[in-house]
Amino acid sequence: MKEDSSYLIKYTSSGLYCELADTWIDPIKPVKRALITHAHMDHFTFGCDEYISTYETAAIIKERIGKEINIKTYDYEKEFKINGIKISFHPSGHILGSSQIKFSLAEEIWLITGDFKRQKDETCKEYEIVKTDYLISESTFGLPIFKWDEPQKTASDITKWVNSSQEKTSILFCYSLGKAQRILNEISKTNFINNIYTHSSIYRMNNCYKKLGIDIIETKKLEQTKNNYDLKGSLIILPPALNKSSYLKNFKDIQTGFASGWMSIRALRRRSGYDKGFSISDHADWIAILNTIKESKAKNVFFHHGDSEALNKYLKEKNSINVLEFEFKK
Repeated sequence: MKEDSSYLIKYTSSGLYCELADTWIDPIKPVKRALITHAHMDHFTFGCDEYISTYETAAIIKERIGKEINIKTYDYEKEFKINGIKISFHPSGHILGSSQIKFSLAEEIWLITGDFKRQKDETCKEYEIVKTDYLISESTFGLPIFKWDEPQKTASDITKWVNSSQEKTSILFCYSLGKAQRILNEISKTNFINNIYTHSSIYRMNNCYKKLGIDIIETKKLEQTKNNYDLKGSLIILPPALNKSSYLKNFKDIQTGFASGWMSIRALRRRSGYDKGFSISDHADWIAILNTIKESKAKNVFFHHGDSEALNKYLKEKNSINVLEFEFKK
């Protein structure tokens, strides 16, 4: 079913757009006014006249880009209006400060999930179930093959991986914001006893989380370490962009791992070039996406950000939900 031009939320060349509020959601180009679901840089665009987000998201963005921006903040569930459209942020469970965004006009409700997850994560607020008429859901891992283990199991696997190779330096690659802090929180509950070193980008985000009231275990800043032999038996956490031979030459006797939901696919693990893959994601898996749709009570669903073909087919076979496609608007 194609989108009707009268729908409240449209898809444009700059991203999702609410015309009545003259507001974009996570735009991919500079616009007049942008609602930001969370602080990952693929959801943030430089050059917008005004940004609106949660307080935590604004604090993290300012920490990351290192300059002043015109950003207005609202607490979760605090309703505000733009051109008569009621808008509010609700926890999405993705990373600290991440939000779903609810739009209300008369009796009609729209909900944009943004990136979200349903697993427990002590480093951010839990996903909030919000009832809606229209749901725009992410579908990054929208295939039945994706089913996440409990994060404590993954953390235990990482600990065993490091502990069983005391003669090596264990290097774990994961995203600097959200994933690294979550992994550190989960590792703190295991019997991990060795030193943990983090790249400066991760170390900075850890401190930002702490300032925002999240308890993150202490790590050593990698750049302050002079002797490679001090790293033997330790865990080093690096951003994925540094998985290149020129950088890894700085270390001796290493084993490498990657923490990502994509590591649940065996073929990808084999082709990745990492010694070990750990499946852990800050996105919803197949069952979590379906449960979220069901709990939202939405009768109309769009998918955004990801592979939605399998989800479309599954939901259409159920005949209880209209699966819609955005009609592109310039």
